[in-house]
Amino acid sequence: MSEKDNSFTGNQIKQSNMVLGESISKFELPEQFTNDINNLYDKSKDMLPDWNTELAGKIKKESLVNPILTDDMNKIFKMCFHQYMVSSGLFTLRTQKLKLDNAWINEMKAGEYNPAHFHSGKASLLGLSSVLFLKIPSTYGKEASNDDQPANGHLEFIGGNQHTLAISQYRLNPKVGDFFVFPYTLVHTVYPFNGTDEVRRTLSYNCDIIPQTEQDIKEQNMQKTHGVSAM
Repeated sequence: MSEKDNSFTGNQIKQSNMVLGESISKFELPEQFTNDINNLYDKSKDMLPDWNTELAGKIKKESLVNPILTDDMNKIFKMCFHQYMVSSGLFTLRTQKLKLDNAWINEMKAGEYNPAHFHSGKASLLGLSSVLFLKIPSTYGKEASNDDQPANGHLEFIGGNQHTLAISQYRLNPKVGDFFVFPYTLVHTVYPFNGTDEVRRTLSYNCDIIPQTEQDIKEQNMQKTHGVSAM
């Protein structure tokens, strides 16, 4: 009787990964959605409140855009925030609710930039930040050095783990329609660019996470009974 063959191949080994720390979700929103926001903004940008004094950016044109966002647009944004919480395993409907806060558009031009910073909301220090890409220049200009590691105009997330095996920085060059959701406390920055008169237009939306009251829970149960979404 031959001995049992205990050998195995690499494809029989299964792997799953677990990551500790902040989570970032990327949503790809439809072209029509970004077009609608761009059109509303272009029609009203000269009448919108300046928001520079409330923000960290070294950007001349930063405008509060809550007044022009439609109810349908807000539903899409809130749905993404809700999905972030669900997919990250963080959401407990009986104890937390999401409340949309301020939304603003940055019109970044050559030479402008957003220094490393994090967000906070009006009603809570706990919440979600976001950035939606509405327009990007056809070029970010010539890199000063190391062309194979571009940074001009790029968004970069900076995590808190600095030890050898941690990924502490994540730099990316998104396309129009990309919508990133991440915690208030995650530090992020945008590098300056050059060589163009085109703008880099993004929309950021804050969303507070606040405790639910007993009344909130009762209203939510009533909405469920009547088939209304309670997101």
